[in-house]
Amino acid sequence: MDFKKIIVNITLATLFIATLGFMQTLQAAEFSADMETKSRGRLVAQGKIFFKGDLSRQEMNQGGRQIIMISRPDKNLAWTLMVQEKSYLEMAVNHEDEGMTPGNWNQKLEKGAKKIGSETVNGVKCNKYELSEDGEKVTYWISQKEGLPVRVVASDTEVNYRNIRSGHQPDKLFQVPTGYRKMVMPNIPGMPGMGNMQGMPGGR
Repeated sequence: MDFKKIIVNITLATLFIATLGFMQTLQAAEFSADMETKSRGRLVAQGKIFFKGDLSRQEMNQGGRQIIMISRPDKNLAWTLMVQEKSYLEMAVNHEDEGMTPGNWNQKLEKGAKKIGSETVNGVKCNKYELSEDGEKVTYWISQKEGLPVRVVASDTEVNYRNIRSGHQPDKLFQVPTGYRKMVMPNIPGMPGMGNMQGMPGGR
């Protein structure tokens, strides 16, 4: 097993979870979209994302390899699936304590935000808001029609949604498929979610 690839996948999973940490615009609704994430102006992730309330799934390609990341705040877990290998990594994540559960763009948040105008972003007419969270300014572009996020910018990270499609998302999208092998990583200091992992890949 190539541990270098595994570490890369863990890093991507960590980036994915951290991205969810500041995306406070996600409605308790069901929708899918094409998504891209930029860090300091550089494209770092591109693919599709699916939401069913607080549950989320991101599909992306990394060097020709398909990676799927599933966030389950209801279980305090995040899974990274390596599709070609039919294996997955499991990370214990306390979403509530670390603020990683996607919130709602609701009346309370909107009341605390400052509307600074209206713009068309990614071909969608949006209302633009600014909100300070823990001393950090976050800028939101919210679809005027559906109230869903189109762009979110915080610090040096930018997330864009395109081709937003509201509608039912199957439960199976947010589960580990049958036949996938769970990989257990050695304890790696400084890696989030690694505290409960020990042994070698394929071990129990």
